[in-house]
Amino acid sequence: MEDLDFDQIATLLSELSQPSLLPKLEGGRKGPRSFDGSDIDFTSSAWLARVLEVAIWLNLDSTFDDQESPKAAALRLFDELSPGKAEASFEVSDGHVLLTEMGAQTLEERLSRAVSNRSAFVQMLEDELSVPAATEAWIDAWNEAPATEPLSINATVDKWRIYDLAGRAQQGQLELNPTYQRDFVWSNADSQMLIESILRGIPLPSIILARVSSSQRFQIVDGKQRLTAILRFMGAHPEGRENAKGMKEYQLFDTNFSQFARRNNLRATDIREKYLPFKTKKYTDDNDPLKPLGGRYYCEIKDKQVRIAGESITVADLFERACDYFIPVLIYRDTQVRDIHKVFRLYNQQGMKLNAEEIRNAVFNHLMISRLMLFVGGDRPEPEIAPELVKAGIDPTEAHENIKALGFGITRFKRTKVLLWTVATLILKPAQGPDKAYRTPSTASHIDEFLRSIDSDRLAQFRSKTTLENLARDLIAALDLHQQTSDAWHPKFRRKGKSEMASRWEELPVVASVLACLVLVITGENQKLEDGIDAVRDLTSKMVGPQSTQNKTQWAHIANASTSILETLGVNIADANAAVRDRYGDSAIEALLEIRKIPMI
Repeated sequence: MEDLDFDQIATLLSELSQPSLLPKLEGGRKGPRSFDGSDIDFTSSAWLARVLEVAIWLNLDSTFDDQESPKAAALRLFDELSPGKAEASFEVSDGHVLLTEMGAQTLEERLSRAVSNRSAFVQMLEDELSVPAATEAWIDAWNEAPATEPLSINATVDKWRIYDLAGRAQQGQLELNPTYQRDFVWSNADSQMLIESILRGIPLPSIILARVSSSQRFQIVDGKQRLTAILRFMGAHPEGRENAKGMKEYQLFDTNFSQFARRNNLRATDIREKYLPFKTKKYTDDNDPLKPLGGRYYCEIKDKQVRIAGESITVADLFERACDYFIPVLIYRDTQVRDIHKVFRLYNQQGMKLNAEEIRNAVFNHLMISRLMLFVGGDRPEPEIAPELVKAGIDPTEAHENIKALGFGITRFKRTKVLLWTVATLILKPAQGPDKAYRTPSTASHIDEFLRSIDSDRLAQFRSKTTLENLARDLIAALDLHQQTSDAWHPKFRRKGKSEMASRWEELPVVASVLACLVLVITGENQKLEDGIDAVRDLTSKMVGPQSTQNKTQWAHIANASTSILETLGVNIADANAAVRDRYGDSAIEALLEIRKIPMI
């Protein structure tokens, strides 16, 4: 067998093995046990066993028997993945089934698509869609034929100013509604966010166009929603202007749209459906440079100044004249209609969207705490990630092994998410409503708010080198305590669902139990858990996680489990709250006592 690179296949397999709810399929297929990509052996048939473990995510028609020979299983697997090419996808050597180059490519393509569809399924559950509804959408995604690249494409990359796009639209050179495009679906809020990005000088993604024959006319392949929002805001959408011409006092359209709207009794839905202008969003921060532009129509702010590419220019200069703000444009020339459809589908299906953890890592990477979590969790274990911690003598090697033992691999920053979730829950109280009850934000939004608070002045103590060294040491010690007392965590506690009994963990109980261990480390009461293993095991045997994905029930479970564990061990909660506050300047333990009163359904 030639020396092939299987790293990507191993990474994809590991991602598919991570804990999550499963699609609701007939036959009650079992989910995989989580494993790390580095543990997969491609020099024997072991890789095939890993593929079959994650088979539920591959949406295969075949089912596989444990008694089936590796060769027979490989033949049926690849006959489904690449009909007629199964025998060229693997070879048998000394009784082992080994991947060929063709088989590796076929398998990687299927796994990549499976990871993308799984990510969408999990996101739907986080958005509180039911499992049956998410399953139906997941199946629909598989039923779409995979996108293929046309055999021959003539494409160029260019950059256009906004007035280039607006001018072509008004001259009829841009076909804004080709048949393969969905209708304009953006809300005014979506459109306002885009305009805000432009007014702040933030670069936009590429707009993809297809040149029609040898004319100067272009079709929009990707970017319709963005371009429509821009043209609407400027009052330059061709259909919008035509609609306005049939209304009263058209002369007001470009000079006083607010009055034009009143004269024609236009409602918000009329304005959106007829492609008419919308206001910018309002800004409450007096220091925001966009505050003077907030809540106003384009015609009202044309002469206002904005700062683009380091220079102050007017809004009219930005939208209507030559300036240094460009939008990337990818142009496909002389492309047949069938290939336009292929290109459109390719750009909407290809690749894996960044998840919340990947986006967060990019946005807050300048904060040392972000790099600390990557380093301690093992998502990025190289010393160069956190040289400050290495210099302080902090070695997280044992922490990496302890997190791995919980079943969390290093794909897509899952370990970093769990650690950040734990610390954010311990330190940052959620906002309170008018009734003084604590809100229960989504995991992503609470972690983001925690990091934003560090970036500002609210939790500035977490920018201190000493504080972060303490946090790294405490997290490492908490993970070690968690693993040393592994018998304290009943199998029923480790996963959701009343019938589940498992050795591997899901995120929710990990956060709850590691949070409790972190408090014990901070208070210096580690020994209480080591002495109270039986009591905690009895307690956690009754703490089955909620099947509901609602934010409030997840908060309630974490709050109830973590504080109940501490109470069972005889820890004084008020003293623990004070200890956390003394060490880190803030504590949310008292808030957790209130949140745990939320009924779990």
